[in-house]
Amino acid sequence: MCQELKLPNVNLTPTMRCNLRCKLCGVLVPQYKYRPQMSVDEFTKTLKAIFDIADSIGRLQITGGEPLLHPQLDALLKICFQYADRFDEIWFFSNCAVPFRSDVLDVLKAHSNQVVVHCSDYGVRPEVSEQNLKQLTAAQIPHKYLKYYGDSQYCDGWVDNGDFIPHHRTPEENEQIFSACSHVCRGGSWYVRHGQLHWCGRSVRGTELKKIPLRHEDYLDIFDPSTTVEEKRSRLNALMHVHTITACDYCNGYYGTSDSANRRHAGEQLPC
Repeated sequence: MCQELKLPNVNLTPTMRCNLRCKLCGVLVPQYKYRPQMSVDEFTKTLKAIFDIADSIGRLQITGGEPLLHPQLDALLKICFQYADRFDEIWFFSNCAVPFRSDVLDVLKAHSNQVVVHCSDYGVRPEVSEQNLKQLTAAQIPHKYLKYYGDSQYCDGWVDNGDFIPHHRTPEENEQIFSACSHVCRGGSWYVRHGQLHWCGRSVRGTELKKIPLRHEDYLDIFDPSTTVEEKRSRLNALMHVHTITACDYCNGYYGTSDSANRRHAGEQLPC
């Protein structure tokens, strides 16, 4: 039997739809038309499978796409808090360009001791950003404001991860990229979609678009009916100790870099 399994970060993407068209989107949402959205049933099944396998999670992160575009987001958040004793906190990410609905605010407020809302402002709809921040403050919901437009951007902006193009690096070069990636430095920024648990969002997005080969050694099928929970736990434990994944060769390798020469202005919008 495996030792206790705690995943530092698990990302759930209720929807890959987004109202912005960011040129440097890390998971290339505007560049590709396929933008899946989770049903309440799929979301419920996914969370149950994760917590059947993992004992606990540090941060359960709700991201996208833009989560506020999911019409049943309040119901999905309520499902998350059914497992409140199994995770430390929820980080909720929004682009400050979609208004908060009252039902979503009510759920976040009811569980404000375990919530941090990350407001990534790209300067697209300043009136919405201002209103959202006022609502979060009035409801006493913990939040963090990240300015991603103009000068003095948060973390000096973004990096260009590139399209899903193979670089044909050596295994040693990809291992170096993997070990330096900030996803890995955080113990994995695990993303789950379609029942597949991947090290990072780039891996799950690239494979669902069939731009990156889907290889058994790169992910865990949390829905696999042919394996027991203990077998899945063992597989996850092994996956947590790999030295690289296939997606590394399809990435520019700048994620998390502190080199200002590789930082770019975030939020630049592609033409419609």
